[in-house]
Amino acid sequence: MLTFYEARKTILQAVPTMPIEIVHLHQALQRILATDVVAEMDLPPFDNSSMDGYAIRSSDTAHATDRNRIRLDVVGEVCAGELSEQKLQPGTAVQIMTGAPMPDGADAVIEQELVESRDGVIELHTRVAQARNVRRKGEETRKGEIVLRKGTRLTPAGVGVLASLGIAHTEVYARPTVALLTTGSEIAEVEEPLAPGKIRNSNAYTLWGLVVESGANPVDLGKAGDHEEEIRSKIQRGLRHDVLVTSGGVSVGKHDLVLRVLEELGVTIQFWKVNIKPGMPTAFGVYRNAQSRDVPVFALPGNPVSTMVTFLQFVRPALMSMMGETDIRPPMRLFAKLDHEISKSDGKRHFSRGIVRNDRGEFFVHTTGSQSSGMLSSLVAANCLIVIPEERKDLRAGDEVEIELL
Repeated sequence: MLTFYEARKTILQAVPTMPIEIVHLHQALQRILATDVVAEMDLPPFDNSSMDGYAIRSSDTAHATDRNRIRLDVVGEVCAGELSEQKLQPGTAVQIMTGAPMPDGADAVIEQELVESRDGVIELHTRVAQARNVRRKGEETRKGEIVLRKGTRLTPAGVGVLASLGIAHTEVYARPTVALLTTGSEIAEVEEPLAPGKIRNSNAYTLWGLVVESGANPVDLGKAGDHEEEIRSKIQRGLRHDVLVTSGGVSVGKHDLVLRVLEELGVTIQFWKVNIKPGMPTAFGVYRNAQSRDVPVFALPGNPVSTMVTFLQFVRPALMSMMGETDIRPPMRLFAKLDHEISKSDGKRHFSRGIVRNDRGEFFVHTTGSQSSGMLSSLVAANCLIVIPEERKDLRAGDEVEIELL
């Protein structure tokens, strides 16, 4: 049985990288850059004003005081998107709007609320430093600089940077298609009447949401009962996609057929069982398809909480890696103090559902109650997973624990 870190390492070493595609900025949000982005121009492309005010020569204000007011003749106006035709002479000023190019000869901008304006003349009593309220050409980015690196996930700000550089299309990694198969004769679809002994197919919808949240494209294969031919047919379809994720049928019961069928179809199982709770019977393998591309296959446990936890810990990092992301970590890790004791006697790594709160700058956490792997509603209440390493046993109130925010 592999440790958590051995399983994660095995997966990340085995998954392929998706092909590169070119997308317009409208489709670039949350995509992963496949190449470094190099600025082909300075940003900003010219000196401009960061304030509404008056463009001046700072040397004209060297002796300005409350008792020695400086008078400057206003010789023009320049708005954003325009160019000033005046070359600023000593003793003159140009009214300027935010974002407008600096007139030739001006090296500072005095805010309009700090001057008195009357009959084409402004008076000021404050010495103005050179470059005050001026955004210098290239102060954000210089031509030839790398502004966004390969492997960066494009946020709205990142997309905006590309737009500001005149880049309408960019190279990103393709989104993998992830085939989803839920198994078990006890499973009933959401629209079906619930017969005695049946349960709803919640995993299909949980997995769909997790795949979308990870930035990939889900494909629903439906459900398969505990019948070998039905499972084989659905898995064969799933292996035509970039990734296959199954839930259920991976334990040691008489009707747990998924692993056997996967191996018969040519999937090389790289591990089965990980030393974690919940989710121990998780399996991972790789299938070489007709195009000689490797298809990662995740066989997750069927209990709803186990399915979600193992997806977050193993499938999500794999999808991030396939899409070229270099920072493959949980969204955020913190440390918090336990509100109560937690009993743990085994040597597994536990992922317990928890609720963390910030109390005057200090974090405290408690579990959602029962940690049964069948209680999906407990993950609705949770805002974090409490991570309890293998070597830690019973924990007391006040002990510090690591948490992963959901």
